[in-house]
Amino acid sequence: MDTGFDSIQLSSSQCIAERAAHPNEKSHQPQVCIEGVTNQTVLSYMNYLGANSFDALIELFAPDGVLQPPFQNPVVGKDNLLKFFQEEGQDLKLMPKRGISEPAEEEGYAQIRVTGQVRTSWFSAGVWINVAWTFLLNSENKISFVAVDLLASPQELLNFVR
Repeated sequence: MDTGFDSIQLSSSQCIAERAAHPNEKSHQPQVCIEGVTNQTVLSYMNYLGANSFDALIELFAPDGVLQPPFQNPVVGKDNLLKFFQEEGQDLKLMPKRGISEPAEEEGYAQIRVTGQVRTSWFSAGVWINVAWTFLLNSENKISFVAVDLLASPQELLNFVR
């Protein structure tokens, strides 16, 4: 899938060699509540991602699970997902608000769409970005695919740059 991301730029980027943020203590992890969503996998995804609990997070995925982050190529498989979250998912602040179950095109799958906001160091401090997560869950309630879409215009995104 071509998402317009230039893979040549990867050669000039530096990767984080070790975890920059450690998982939050279980007692300090806020538990999300999303209007319209009772699926434990989706709720756990939000909880684990917001708590930097990446080892637990990738266990929610099927072995060949896929994450489609904004502006990047898909990330496939648990090893690649763990590396991605350790490098790109540090200290995200998530505020999922509401969700809806939608019919999935493939039989045996469930599709859940969640909208909310994210605050990240990619943009100016204190700026919340509107996002949508679309989850495709297999019959074992594992994430087969999750897409993260920014719900902002290109001009809004330019205004958010550090």
